[in-house]
Order: sequence, then structure tokens, then C-alpha cells
Amino acid sequence: MTSPRPPLSFGAPVTGPIPTGAPRFPGTRIAGPEPARQGQRLAPQFAALQEALQAGRVDVDGDTSEADPELVVVFDLAAPVAEFARAAARVPGLEFLLEVDGDEFAADDDFHAVRDGEPSDDAVTDSFYVVMSNSQAVVELLTLFARWQENRDAAMPFGLAPLREVFSLLREVRRWGPQDRVRETGLLERWREDVAVVGQSATTARVEVELWFRRDAARRAVAETTVRELITAAGGQVITQSTLTGIGYHAILADIPYSQVEAVLDRGPDAIALLTTDTIMYVSPARPMTFPSAAPSDEPVEPEVFSVKPVDRRPRIALLDGLPMAGHIVLSERLIIDDPDQIAASYTASQMQHGTAMASLICHGDLNAPGESTQRRVYVRPIMQPHPFSGQGETVLRDRLLVDLIHEAFRRLFERHGQHDPAALSVRIVNLSIGDPIQMFVRRISPLAKLLDWLAHTYNVLILVSAGNHPIDADIPAAALLDVSELRRAVGTAMYAQARRRRLLSPAEAVNVISVGALHADAATTPTSDTVLDSADAGMPALYSPVGFGHRNSVKPEILLPGGRSLHQRPPSAEGTTTLYPAETTITGPGMRVAAPGHGGALNGTAYLHGTSNATALATRTADHIFDVLEALQSADGEPPFATAEYHPVLAKALLVHAASWGAIREGLTRTIGGGADLNRRDISQLLGYGAIDAERIVTAATNRVLLLGAGSITADQRQTFALPLPASLAATTDWRRLTITLAWLSPVNTATRRHRMARLSFEPPRQPLGVERLEAEARVSRNGTVQHEILEGQRAVVFTASDALEINVDCRVDVGRLAAPIRYGLAATLEVAPTIRADIHQDVRQQLQIRLRTRTQ
Repeated sequence: MTSPRPPLSFGAPVTGPIPTGAPRFPGTRIAGPEPARQGQRLAPQFAALQEALQAGRVDVDGDTSEADPELVVVFDLAAPVAEFARAAARVPGLEFLLEVDGDEFAADDDFHAVRDGEPSDDAVTDSFYVVMSNSQAVVELLTLFARWQENRDAAMPFGLAPLREVFSLLREVRRWGPQDRVRETGLLERWREDVAVVGQSATTARVEVELWFRRDAARRAVAETTVRELITAAGGQVITQSTLTGIGYHAILADIPYSQVEAVLDRGPDAIALLTTDTIMYVSPARPMTFPSAAPSDEPVEPEVFSVKPVDRRPRIALLDGLPMAGHIVLSERLIIDDPDQIAASYTASQMQHGTAMASLICHGDLNAPGESTQRRVYVRPIMQPHPFSGQGETVLRDRLLVDLIHEAFRRLFERHGQHDPAALSVRIVNLSIGDPIQMFVRRISPLAKLLDWLAHTYNVLILVSAGNHPIDADIPAAALLDVSELRRAVGTAMYAQARRRRLLSPAEAVNVISVGALHADAATTPTSDTVLDSADAGMPALYSPVGFGHRNSVKPEILLPGGRSLHQRPPSAEGTTTLYPAETTITGPGMRVAAPGHGGALNGTAYLHGTSNATALATRTADHIFDVLEALQSADGEPPFATAEYHPVLAKALLVHAASWGAIREGLTRTIGGGADLNRRDISQLLGYGAIDAERIVTAATNRVLLLGAGSITADQRQTFALPLPASLAATTDWRRLTITLAWLSPVNTATRRHRMARLSFEPPRQPLGVERLEAEARVSRNGTVQHEILEGQRAVVFTASDALEINVDCRVDVGRLAAPIRYGLAATLEVAPTIRADIHQDVRQQLQIRLRTRTQ
């Protein structure tokens, strides 16, 4: 086996327009009712809006002559209308607020899909368009609706033509109501749990009230005053508020009396004023993320193992987490702790657990098999504090809105604040190993995910986020306990059945970040006792790791890394069905061995942990290594197109995913899920994302494997083409070959629209020239995020000449809005051939690239 070889440079791409032609994935047309039918259906609904506005005017001051109240109106459409927001802006009295995906509904005579000119029974997904409206706007809309009823092709005033399609697809027009304000926020479910647990002992409930973001600052101030007065009048208290114009976020953190909780649970969401107020968008339970405490193991670390300290004080990694034990032997002289909130004063040594564990994994990896330590210090911003109940672990700062806290942490990193310079301008990777158990992603992107998308693009940084952890309780047939294979099949089947309840936790649905799931793997060697059950095969997805797509069916979590094995407690002998519960393993393992406060706060303690937080820390460590390689290439190769540091975050993002594949996990998954479930590529994409990272393939090549890198900035409707020379040794052979291509970028976002992502980059894999076909991730879903990762294999003989090359075309289109600046992207492509081919394809491709460069220069 030859030593690893460095990647090669594609060279500068050839730039031109995207050729005209049909879209790759044209949408299905949705048919709506005739105008007369729409009049019958919608006239009463418009009339109800007018009545509500008239009643509101009377409620304001009893005089209908001056006041013109506003209410929030939902337009429920059977299909998206791309220009809705622009048209709404031209209707006096309408202000576009939000566009969100709705629910699937069965096709009927009024609304149904049309395929090949014929009605289809396919389910239809509606879209909600939400606007702030006054009575003038409703009158105007009624006038336009009447015009459309008379002639559906009638001319509309300038800029309002999209309303013809709106009227055709409009299923319902109504007020945004109390049910909307708690939809998918988890509020009612959390309150029911709280009442069941604490009963009458609680006095207040903490909530996050998200207001409609008004573009006009004066209107925002009026809305906030209204909500504050409501909370105070009900006997509650406002804790803090936040307004972030970059993501259209306006929220209040408040405590409300427990009587309000009981009223809602008794009589429904419309029982309290807070849930019936038009200025409010959502109300969510505000329960800070909490990490439980862990007992230390009896395996202290030896100080000489970590005696070599980093010499570079410029941090590349920022860890937003709990306060770490900076004096721990494993972490001594490796951290830069920035604590503007003076959180350290609230910690005792024994409470410094999660931050210590994450810093340990980032700096050294699993302490049972430590790798080369990081070469730079790690910047740490504490965002957690000890839980107010002793022994309950650590929790995110309780009196801050998390969105505001994270935003302030990033601004402190990269911007001048007052008399203080940016805290760490050298940071290029941010680790956020948190997941909100209350905010499970379904359709609506959480405010924190919106913020991370905006921050990643604004500051050009790679953000790594843990996918979150789920309980591993499972009901299985008791007979499965008698055989390990049957046990693992039964547990796998039980987890697969719960997939809808084991989705991503906020903010892992963010599209610009890399979300990290966990593998059931670690380096612990201690034998397990007979009192526990190892219910998953080593190297398979961890039972606690979330599954399912992200926003608009994008691949999430993108990658899987070891997170530590979790075990079940062996139940007593039982018949029929038995329930498995998690076992405590922090003292003896298995799991990831990490630095931890020792007994009595000793500085050499360790503990065994498992979770997607661990996997995210390892991903951060891997990304740091990628940056090391990119910077070394920059100094060694002069000025390749990717040498500029501004492209390193997107290249690192691409290279992190580039090393991922399903591999043997795909077969193991099919084997483990009971009943031989027929899993297609889309199903597996939901369960595995792009797959597990192969550490041996991180930014390396070999004689039979060549890796090429490219980067650039691209604008709307532009195509940039890269050429990968074909090795002559592959011509007319039937030897196995694999082509892996990964494209990554950071997109600006429009947080008020359902599309969210503004820049849509993509490539069409060149299959024919090499005789390969798609192998892993489903083609459509791989294009829905900000990383497209394609693996293709084949053995078909193809004919080409020595000067031929694969063309990889990177196209840039716009999903929503207009791009204010070119989009940075990184591209990685690996061509691998069977070891039976004795030619050095790495050298062949390198020589061809040099010839092409000379020819192009001439």
C-alpha cells in the first residue's frame, strides 16, 4: 500500500450561462375550481373577515370613523404561487408576513393534481401565505376577486397578475387563530406533561412568545407594547426580549401564571388572550436544553500523554457549550475561555461536565484511542450554567432567549463591540452540540435554525450542529432476549416504527450547517456485564440518533460519526412483550471516554458518554484537520483556485461529506429491520443521510484513487465547468470504477418564505463518459440542501481518447429573491479504480491537468 497522496487542483473553471432547456424535475400542476364555484366557497369567508375587522374597529374606541384595525389573514392555497409576496406588497393595506408548508390533503373535485392531462388521485400539499391586513385591503381583494370571477383571464392592475393564480388555487381565507399559534410548537403537549408531573405545585410557566416581524420599527414597538401589557394584565412577567432584523425575528421571554396553563388545557387555546392576539405568531414552551450530570469513572488519565501543548494561540474552532474545566490535565493550556456573562462564578468544579467533554473530544478524540492533538487552542464561549436543582446537570442560560444568546456570541467573535476588538476573528469552525427536545423538526424551521443559516453565510464559517438525542426505550417480544441477532432485529424494528417521533431536534434542520448523527461505536474495550444488553451492531446508526429529512426533504443529518455505544438494562424474565430501558454506563463504559471532573473535582478524571454531541465534536476535529491540509496545500502549490482562505469553509464542508458513504451499513440496516423491509434509496437516505465518515479518505488520494478540488464564486443563471481528465488505462475496460462528487455552498436565506434557501447550486453527474450509475443517495433529495453528494459506480466498457475529460457543470439558480453577491462554493471529486488496474491514475490525471493548464495558458 502506497502512502497517501495530496489532492490535486481542478484549475479555474470555464464560466458561461446555463444552457436553456426544461427543468430537471418539473413540478406537478394543481387544478382548481371554476370561478363560479370559488365564489360560492369563498364569499362567506371574505365576509367573515370584513365582520371581524368591523368588530375590531368598534373594540378599539367605539367609533368607526377613524380606527382601522389590522388582523392576520391566512391564504391557504392548494399549490405555491411564486409571486404571491410581490403581488401582496402592491395591495394597499396588505403586508406579507410569512409563507409556510401546510398539510397533505386528499384530492377532490375542487383541487387535484394533473398528470399527462388527466386528474390524479395523488395527495396534494397546501401552502399557507400569511399577511397583515386592514379593511381597505380586504375591500380591494374583494374587488379583484369579483373581477376574476367575471373573467378569469381579465387584466389585473400592474404587479397583481399573480392574484389570478391565487384566486384559482385558494382553498380557504381565514384569520390566523389560536390553533395556529400553538401548531407544532409543543406547547400543549409540554403543558399536559407539566400538569401531570407537578400538579398544583407550580406557580408560573415560562413561554417564548414570537411576534409577527413588522418591517416598520414603530409597528414593532406598538406590537411589543401590546403583548407586554397582556402578559402583565394576566399576572405574568416579561423576562427579556429580542429583535433580529437579519432573520425577521421578534420575541419575548415571559413567565405567565399557571392558571393560564390550566385554562388552556381545560377550554382550549382560545381561552387566554395571549393566544388570541393578532400580533403574536407562535407561543412555545421555554424550557432550556439540559444535559444530565455523569458520574466519573475510576480510570484517571496520565499527565505525560498530553504534555505537548499547542503553540498557535489563534483559535480556529469555537465551542459554544458549558464551562469546561480549563485546568484538567487533558485541557491545560489548550483553551481560550471568553466568559462575558460571568458564568464561571456559578459553577463548582464537579459541575463542569459537558463543556469539558466536548473540548476533550475536539482536542484529542476518544481518550481510549486518542489521535493527534489539535495544533491550535480552542475558543470557548460558555452558554450554559448549572441546573438550579443540584445534581440535575447543566442547562442553557435560563433568562436569555437562545436565539439572542447565540447571535450575540457570533457578533462578539467577529465584530467590534464598543471598545473591544472581535474576540476571535481567526475562527472558521463553530461547534454547537445542543439539540432542543421541545423543538422537533416537522415542517417549520425554528428561529434558531434560521439564525444559524444566516450566521453561516454572513460570517462565512462552517457550523457543525448535533442532530439531537432521543430516548432508546423499546417494546420488544420477550423471546428476542434469548438470541442476540433476534434482539437487535427486534430493537431495530421497534426504532424504525418510531421514526416519525425520532426526527431532528432544533436547530439541526438548518440548511447551511452540517448536522451530525451518531454511530453505535467507540474505542472502549471493557467487557459488558450480563446485566446489560448491547442491542445494536457495532458501527450501525446509534439508537438515540435522529432520522428523517430536513427542510423541504433535504438530506439530514448529512454525516454519521461515532457517538458512543448506548446499552439497555437487561429486564427480568418475562413473557409476551417487554420494555427495554437504557442502562447507566458513565462509570464503566462503553461509550466515548472523555475528560471529566474527577472525584472531589480532581483534574485527571474521565467519564464514558454517548450522544450525537460526541459525534459532532469528532466532526469538528475532522474539519480542523481538513483546514490544516488546505492551508498546507496553499503554501505548497502557490495559488491554486482554492488557495484563498475565503473558500476554505465551503471546501471543508464539501470534504467532510465527501468522505461519507453508506457502505456496509446499508446491508446491515436491511438485515436489522425486521420483516425484511423493502427500503429504497429514498428510505435509506432518511435513515443514513449521506452515511458514515471514513477517516482514511479524509483529504487523501492514492495510486488508484485521485482527489481533485475546485472552488469559485458563481452568480444567478451561471454555469461553471470543471474538467476531470480521464486516465487512458480505463478506456475500453470492464474494471470496476467509482466516481464521487460533492458540491457544498453557503446560501443567503429568505426567512419569511417556505423555500428559505435563496441560492440553489447543483451539478448533473457525468455518467455516460465513464460508464457509471448512481449508487447511494436519492437524486432528488440530494439537491434540496446546500450539499449535493453523489456516488456512482460501474464496470461498463466505454471508449475515450487520452485527451478526453469528464465535465462537471456547477449551475446556480435562484429559489427565491435576488442574490446580492456571488455565492462561494467548494467542489471535491474522487475517481477510484480497482486495485487490479496497475496504472497510477493519480499521476496520470496530474500530468493531464498540467498539459491542460499549459494549453490554456498559451
